[in-house]
Amino acid sequence: MPKAQTIAPALTPLTATAETRDELGRQYRILMKDAPVRLAATTLAYILTSLFLPISTILTCFAINLGGEIMSARALKDLDPVKSPARYRACLAWVFILEMGFSVVPAMIWHIDGPYMKAFAVGLAVTSLMHVSTVRSIHLPMALTGFAAIGGAAVVSNALLWIDKGDWAALAYTTVCAIAGLGYGVGAILSNNQLHKETARGRFEAQAANAAKGAFLAQMSHELRTPLNAILGMGHAELRRTSDPVSHERLSVLISSAEGLSTILDDILDMSALQGGHVPTRPLAISIRAEISATVALFRPQIMEAGLSLSLDLPESLPNWVMMDPQRLRQCLSNLLSNAIKNTASGGITVAVWQPAAKHGAPMLCIEVADTGPGIPPDKAQAMFEPFVRGPGTSLGTGLGLAITRALAEQMGGGLQLLQPLSGQPRGAHFVLSLALLETAAPHLAAPEGLGVPLDLTGKKVLVVDDIATNRLVAVTYLRLFGADPIEVPSGAAALLALGSGGIDLVLLDMNMPEMDGVETFTRLRQLPSPTGKVPVIAMTANTLSDVRKIYCDAGINGYLAKPMTPSTTANEIHRVLALGDGTPAKLPQ
Repeated sequence: MPKAQTIAPALTPLTATAETRDELGRQYRILMKDAPVRLAATTLAYILTSLFLPISTILTCFAINLGGEIMSARALKDLDPVKSPARYRACLAWVFILEMGFSVVPAMIWHIDGPYMKAFAVGLAVTSLMHVSTVRSIHLPMALTGFAAIGGAAVVSNALLWIDKGDWAALAYTTVCAIAGLGYGVGAILSNNQLHKETARGRFEAQAANAAKGAFLAQMSHELRTPLNAILGMGHAELRRTSDPVSHERLSVLISSAEGLSTILDDILDMSALQGGHVPTRPLAISIRAEISATVALFRPQIMEAGLSLSLDLPESLPNWVMMDPQRLRQCLSNLLSNAIKNTASGGITVAVWQPAAKHGAPMLCIEVADTGPGIPPDKAQAMFEPFVRGPGTSLGTGLGLAITRALAEQMGGGLQLLQPLSGQPRGAHFVLSLALLETAAPHLAAPEGLGVPLDLTGKKVLVVDDIATNRLVAVTYLRLFGADPIEVPSGAAALLALGSGGIDLVLLDMNMPEMDGVETFTRLRQLPSPTGKVPVIAMTANTLSDVRKIYCDAGINGYLAKPMTPSTTANEIHRVLALGDGTPAKLPQ
């Protein structure tokens, strides 16, 4: 059975301590974001109160408030109450002090007889309460600490006023009103705190769900690619050996079906990566005419075999060299051509390329792929770009091709549209792929690395490291086709022992082994004395997610092979790595 794999484990529920740290972190961020507005409003309030209170009193209160703001913010930054309990208590104390520094001002104005003085004092106190119940309510103890300072100042000030006047009825009435208002304030603090908790919990659950989806995709990528690797590997090996036409035809169908499954898997992973924003584009200086011609040429035999015609219109006026991601261009155009073939029973497919008039200085490239199939009804035109929606009569595919193509086109500054045929025109689907076009100078082309050249590994010892016997069998079978002398081992520890005996020219290393994984095995391999420690290493993995590939490449591994492997991809990568020599790390596939 294929081994289990967990690349992106789902997030575990937050503990009470972790939840508190998260709360304090969010509290700090919102306070820092709110600080300029809060400081300006507080300064304005102190300026207004200077009309009624001594300047020295106002400056003292302002200094206390500002000092409390600064000290509480310093204590709150990166605060872990478990590791720093004294700092946590100091933070709460500073919050009490800063709120008291502001609350004393309306408490003193409450004692001034005059028009609107009481209303002004109440307004200042309510403003302070609003601040505590909203901005400082993420962490409940902090909100209640600030509330205690405001409520205490209000109740004490009110009691002193009416006791001094001997008006017990007014004292009772205003105290009841104050307590009622403060009670409502406590309710607002608790409600807002609960709202913040639920929002944070929802965000965490969404992150956990996304992490679980990533773990599931990584697991499925591995579990599906491992048997596909065996099917394709044995199929290609037998196809090269057989001379029987019937066997050749049957094996070709088997290989084609397995490759179709591999394409479906790639589409699903691509769609997930696009939705997560994890598919970067890598613009290179390319010949746009050559890229389009080569992509169309790949489909010509399949189109001819289906009894369809194919025409390509590439005007001479197109720029010679442009900056564009060639892989994504080929992927988009391949999806459109594949879609046209599946939906066209007779007639033909037309690919037309043109440059529309530039709008606002943004030149574009348009590629129209039209077929003579049944077309797409206008009421279903938009739905066709949704994931897992297939065209009328389509029985093959995942329904992801158009969704992926549109998403990639948008990332490259363009889009994908479906044009409805005008009255009198032949029916069929007319898709227009638009891409941002940036002309550039011709690049300095490096010498070709010999891709596609038959690989001769005669006399080379190649170590195959994989804990799954089927995968080792596939790799060994290919290596023997190339004339190599393969050695297979089932673990990283066994690989290090085999390397210790010397004479190994190349290592094909599975990255997802139990106990000692590929990265650890590679690290220990590089610590071996030279020349063994410098032997080229090619990673083999069923996990094709770009983040995982980057980890392998950043570790310094020389090459990369994604499962399911084929003779051509294996030969090309081995040729590239051996041509580069020792110590050259892999590059992410473009």
